Amino acid sequence: MRDRPGLPRVWALLSDTAGDNAQVLALAEALGWPFEIHRFKNRKGAMVANFFVGPVLPAMVKHVSGDFGPPWPDLVIAAGTPSEPLCALIRRESRAANHPTRQVFLGRPWAKPELYDLIVTTPQYRVPDAPNVMQIELPLHRVRSAGISREAALWGPRIAHLPKPYVGVFLGGSISLYTLDSRAAKRLALEARALIAPLGGSLLICNSYRTPRRAMKVLAENLDVPCHIFDWHQGTKENPYLAFLGLADQLVVTGDSMTMLAEACATGKPVHIFDLGEGRYGMRQPPAPHKAVVVRHPWLISALRACAKDIKVNVINFVLPVRFHRDTRPIHRKLVQSGRAVWLGDAFSPGELIPQSSRNLDDVVVRVRKLLESGVHASPSGL
Repeated sequence: MRDRPGLPRVWALLSDTAGDNAQVLALAEALGWPFEIHRFKNRKGAMVANFFVGPVLPAMVKHVSGDFGPPWPDLVIAAGTPSEPLCALIRRESRAANHPTRQVFLGRPWAKPELYDLIVTTPQYRVPDAPNVMQIELPLHRVRSAGISREAALWGPRIAHLPKPYVGVFLGGSISLYTLDSRAAKRLALEARALIAPLGGSLLICNSYRTPRRAMKVLAENLDVPCHIFDWHQGTKENPYLAFLGLADQLVVTGDSMTMLAEACATGKPVHIFDLGEGRYGMRQPPAPHKAVVVRHPWLISALRACAKDIKVNVINFVLPVRFHRDTRPIHRKLVQSGRAVWLGDAFSPGELIPQSSRNLDDVVVRVRKLLESGVHASPSGL
């Protein structure tokens, strides 16, 4: 809440998407100003309406917490298309009240970019350069060493029976051209097993709400090494994600989640990226000269899969507008070229790994503060 006079009134819009929320909260906390959380959910059909009409219909969003109305904030922090109808409503109503709200959007907006005061984005979204667009290397995140250490201390005794070293395996879900299906899950299981088996250690596996249930079942069925599996779908309240980041000696992350990759790289540990795709439709471009693990299917099934992939590629490339395209490969290449990550199956080059700094976040904080200087000034204590 806003409890210090003279500071900006800040709203953080949170949806049911964990990655978006992590970025919004990371920035809101880093600014050092009090902020109010406003949670919302999209109604059924909201994304279809956003596609055909544009993200301008607040009725498609259900506001579920917080007082949503005047006095309007000085700053709104939002991420993800589901939040854009609310941004449109705030923009319209705050201007009508002669108190125009500054809006910072994280990611890729579907609305016209010029509608936002600042867009903080990453290369995967290919947002065109503009004075109000700020490109950063990786998504913002909230993972800090203190939180990792605290959770690791809690979970260490619980998995002490598992042989060390530990390799953490973190699963996201399907995106764009890449699908975390049964075939990919089996490949991941076999490649993770190939990584840990020579070490005589254990796998610490943690999925997310986006991970298909079937994929988790196939993954578990193809592991014959010691492991601890946390399945988000089982409704367990204690999520060991941060603990596994701290306890693991090496980390494997599915290549769909830029946020999880950013968080893994922040630990300074060896990070292995799992390619959800294969061959010419792989995340890794150019394709790997060989695969340590190959999941083979009958010729007819393989041919049908290739045909379906061709159709999907054509639909995305030629039917959907550019603003819907997402290409994670530039981020993957940057991480590999900088030595912070390798593709699962490749070896790390000798050398000391350095945790990713918080420079991205610091730079964004400076930019947002400058954005508000013309209207509301923060006291030095807020720095």
